[in-house]
Amino acid sequence: MSGAYETHEQGGPPGETPSTETEFDVVVVGARCAGATLGALLARRGLRVAVLDQAAEIRSTLSSNILQADSLAFLNRLGVMDRLRAAGVTTMSHVDMRLEEFRCRAAFPQEPGDVGGAACIRREVLDPVLVDAARAAGADVRLGTRVVGVDRAAGRVAGVRVVSGGVETRLRARLVVGADGRNSKVAEACGARMYHVSPGERSYYWTYFEGADTGPRPTFVFHRWGDRHMLGGPADNGLYIVGVSPQQHERDSFRADLDASVRAHALRCAPIAEALTGATRATRIYGIRRFFGYFREAAGAGWVLLGDAGHFKDPAGGRGIGDAFHQAERLAEALGDALPGPDARVDRAAAEFGRWRDRTYAEYYGLAADLGVAGPIAGVVPRVVGGLHARGRLDGVLNLLSHRASVLDVLTPARVLGATAGHLLRAPGGRRAVLGELGHLATTEVRRRKAMRRPVFRSGPSPRPVQQDTPEPELSR
Repeated sequence: MSGAYETHEQGGPPGETPSTETEFDVVVVGARCAGATLGALLARRGLRVAVLDQAAEIRSTLSSNILQADSLAFLNRLGVMDRLRAAGVTTMSHVDMRLEEFRCRAAFPQEPGDVGGAACIRREVLDPVLVDAARAAGADVRLGTRVVGVDRAAGRVAGVRVVSGGVETRLRARLVVGADGRNSKVAEACGARMYHVSPGERSYYWTYFEGADTGPRPTFVFHRWGDRHMLGGPADNGLYIVGVSPQQHERDSFRADLDASVRAHALRCAPIAEALTGATRATRIYGIRRFFGYFREAAGAGWVLLGDAGHFKDPAGGRGIGDAFHQAERLAEALGDALPGPDARVDRAAAEFGRWRDRTYAEYYGLAADLGVAGPIAGVVPRVVGGLHARGRLDGVLNLLSHRASVLDVLTPARVLGATAGHLLRAPGGRRAVLGELGHLATTEVRRRKAMRRPVFRSGPSPRPVQQDTPEPELSR
């Protein structure tokens, strides 16, 4: 194959006919956090599900590995938290947050059913547990299985063609789910177009240390000031994650010596520097740059996209894994109700899922872009957050990270205007700058909302959404 899936009408593709044919209710392409999770949820509903992945073994993949409270609660509902704890996962109970000159330390808000405020779980630990959950639920999980084409019948996607062990097979299905990531071949084969494309302004690097001092309370560090963006916290198996984002003027020089650059950044963040006293780096340094955010058309006749295959946003918000779980749970419920009915009902359910996805993630898409902007974040944000903290109402801000609070519920017009007015009174010489900032925020929000109402599709072939940047070899442990 030359990088694209073939599409054939059922009834005989050109060339040799596959040796066998198997029928499922749903075929899920991709056995990572989106696909394996959906496979488990659908199989538990008694549906015939195949979960496919071209990797013969589930290993690490490019991911920040951060999970918020809602994701941990979902994993607990899925019944895998005990196994994850046994695999070395620890949860974080507190956050150390800095936004420009505002800084606070607080406990993560918890709701009934929560099992922690946040966690860092490497994908080589998380994903195999999810794959096993799919198998235990009755899904037919096939690793080392490469999808080489989609089949169509009567105008619908009706299955996939796969190669495993040199043997080509056709898997028929009433619905094909593309959970195969940012460079989704299912999306390409089904002609899913990108829209709301937003170029990323930063690059991100992260690595893991061993021997870090995490203190008496496992704490997630999130600091964003000036042109700096850093995170840190306990990870699985006694490791400590450190994530940094170079400033604009040092992007090229940063890559010349990644180890020294990451350490220099880490030492400028007091809580991370304190944790790393006496620690040694245990893994390679991972990175992404030249990425862009997007939505893809979510569904069509016989197909639907899940997770990063259909939507990706700036990693500053750390919501990739959480959004995959959120979407999988929603889609599983919709399909469980629709699949006993006719194909038209299945397609309507998939289409409604896509509309829900776009409505649900629109404002968080903008929030992630605001956190990932080059240079400092808008000054009104730390002023509003600081005011909420002073009034004992920080939980709403922290719940933004778990998608349990709306952006407009936190950054209400009244709070924004109040913070702006107060700042004007304290700094009359900067009124023009403050008013300019407020006008820019309003203009940006209006533009975003207008764009979300009518998709503007990207023209021409879609490039790779993310450029992985891991130039150094893996460290042995």
